[in-house]
Amino acid sequence: MAVYDLDHFTLGVRHLYASAERLRGETGLRCHEGGWLDAVPTAHRTIPLPGDAYVNVESVIDHHAELPPGVGAFRDWFEQTTRRGDHWMSWNLRARSRADLEEVARRFGGEVVTAPGARRPDGSTWSTAMAPGNVAVTWGRGLPNFYFHEDMARHPARRAPMDHERPLRGIGWLEVGGDPAELEEHVGAETFAALPLRFVDGPAGLYGVGLTTRDGEEIALRAPSGAPGLAELAARSS
Repeated sequence: MAVYDLDHFTLGVRHLYASAERLRGETGLRCHEGGWLDAVPTAHRTIPLPGDAYVNVESVIDHHAELPPGVGAFRDWFEQTTRRGDHWMSWNLRARSRADLEEVARRFGGEVVTAPGARRPDGSTWSTAMAPGNVAVTWGRGLPNFYFHEDMARHPARRAPMDHERPLRGIGWLEVGGDPAELEEHVGAETFAALPLRFVDGPAGLYGVGLTTRDGEEIALRAPSGAPGLAELAARSS
């Protein structure tokens, strides 16, 4: 089975700009404008990380848009969840080839979904290709989705390179909950062995990302996982 790399982590917050500035003050991590989604009323700012990974700091930006019922329920859930504090909404892996992403889709009985991504203030857009397509089998279970980027030069972590106030060396660890065997089956044994995982008590989902700095220090980004709430939302909507 192919090996998949870390791609991005989504941190849901109540106030996009205030939260990004708070994180900069607490951690020294700078971010750039990531854009907004037309289909879902959220926007994000992007923190580039080593290895072409990144953190999306994301919040709801349109509280009154008329939306399809499922999208509206997601917006309401996102707002209610982030009102209680920051939450990790998802973590995601990156395929090294389109063929590897198609293999993910076959394995889960899904398909490769290409969808419009973020629209940026400069007029540029970013489309995404992901699998297995049904996020109910990934994010709602606290498991990663899989992406492929045809043009890595336009990848969010590369598009606007920046020096953080505390320069980074790498991603040191991920704290995740759930059953290690379930995660290993989901990502494959090779990827499971390559990821810097730490298992903590709690339902499946992401709880922390540890970054190593060039001066030998560590930056820890911790927040509750939103996965259990996503699972409840999916159950109510089904």
